[in-house]
Amino acid sequence: MNEVSDSFQLLIESLGLAKKFLSDTLEKSNLNLKIYTHLDADGLSSGAILGKTFFRERIPFQIRVLKQLEKNEIIKLTMEAIDGENFILFSDFGSGQYLELIHYLKSGEVQIPFLIIDHHLPQEVPNKEDPNMEIIHKNGAPWHVNPYFYGIDGSTEISSSGLCYFFSKLINKKNIDLSPIALVGAIGDIQNRGSNYSFTGINSYILKDALEADLVDEVDDLSFSPIKPIHEAIAYSTNINLPGLTGNASTTLKFLKTIGILIEKPDGEIRTLNDLTESEKRDISSKIIEYALKYEIDPNIITQNLIVNRYILKDEIIGSELYELNEFPKLLNSCGRSENASLGIAIGMGDRHIAYQKAQENLVDYRKKISNALNWIQKEGTIKEMEHIQYFYGEDIIPDTMIGTIASILIFDRSGFINKIKPIFACSRRKSEEVYKISARASKEVVEKGINLSEAIREALSLSDLEVLGGGHPPAAGTVVPIDKIELFLKNCDKIIGEQRNNPNDQISK
Repeated sequence: MNEVSDSFQLLIESLGLAKKFLSDTLEKSNLNLKIYTHLDADGLSSGAILGKTFFRERIPFQIRVLKQLEKNEIIKLTMEAIDGENFILFSDFGSGQYLELIHYLKSGEVQIPFLIIDHHLPQEVPNKEDPNMEIIHKNGAPWHVNPYFYGIDGSTEISSSGLCYFFSKLINKKNIDLSPIALVGAIGDIQNRGSNYSFTGINSYILKDALEADLVDEVDDLSFSPIKPIHEAIAYSTNINLPGLTGNASTTLKFLKTIGILIEKPDGEIRTLNDLTESEKRDISSKIIEYALKYEIDPNIITQNLIVNRYILKDEIIGSELYELNEFPKLLNSCGRSENASLGIAIGMGDRHIAYQKAQENLVDYRKKISNALNWIQKEGTIKEMEHIQYFYGEDIIPDTMIGTIASILIFDRSGFINKIKPIFACSRRKSEEVYKISARASKEVVEKGINLSEAIREALSLSDLEVLGGGHPPAAGTVVPIDKIELFLKNCDKIIGEQRNNPNDQISK
């Protein structure tokens, strides 16, 4: 076997031990199974996979979705577990809080069994080469499963939903039909970053399952949104930047008409990418390349970003938000980040009626909020720069549940609006608490030069004398910071990012 296959087999063995630990514990004790998961697309996909799995096995369970697994939540769920005699399963978080979980769930007379299935860097581990990784792995078996234990990068090669999928398939091979939901979670965590937005690493094994089960089709297609009106899809694409067209839907409409593309269907509705013939798609592609040449844009850059791998869910309705894998996570994210996480779980588990209809309505409102937030944030002076980082406050425009989404959109934006060579720290004040939710993002190019946001946030918290949890991945991490400490925290982040930039050999290797 090659290196990836060897690592994969070790990961599967770890999941097998976790499965046995769970089944043996539930069999010996009359415990309630409680699942805690994150509110983003990967977390909701993870929860849906686990929920569907246990439902099929007729194992009673409850799913609770959290904004984040913070210390106060750990204390709260500990008290609930003591009263209710629970077995707790954490998905899409837990590794970054495993010391707290041990402290509260396995301290003194309190012995609450729990299982972590997570893809984030473990607590107090700065990077995947840290020698403590092996110690954490050894001491955490069988209740702590993490791809980093086997040299698998959890930020690019497999997400939490992928781990839950393989865990599910070990319980019952028939759960191969859940492979598309695992891919939805992977895309939600932007793990389709291979050539033409393909899957790499362990995610490619999940794709193989989905293809062999005839659940997904893989096709080459234009990189525009398949469900927006075609002129808007091109104008507001984040994949290509065309002077005069990007950001201007009316000009793009005229451009399409000049090359003979019919805009309306017979019933008067505006056509989408899904409505175009292959011939029309080729015409659009060639004309966009010609257009780019007029502005002396490297045609190779346009071509690389114009054609992508598109993954189609064969059992979904053509044109729906669930038909194309790249759109599905957006629906789940809109549910989780607008306090409607239960809708996302239900859709992931297969509900295509009431939950889906409500989620569609919710998505319209969510997109308006995203658009308003992006329009507001482009006002001069909203984004402020330090020497090594940039940051902004969401004020009363961007709630803490959406701040991470906005940060991600900004860091992947191709319009040149923000400074891509600096990580961005987005800060949103929580209404019910005297804290800021922090979501940090860095571009792939910056991370490849040695920047590790997970480590930077943890070090900044320590320098700021804050005993709160934080971390994530090198390109994406977060925490919460008291209001009176926010300026100090950002100052320390700027300092540490500067040190990482000057000492790239000390950071995570890519």
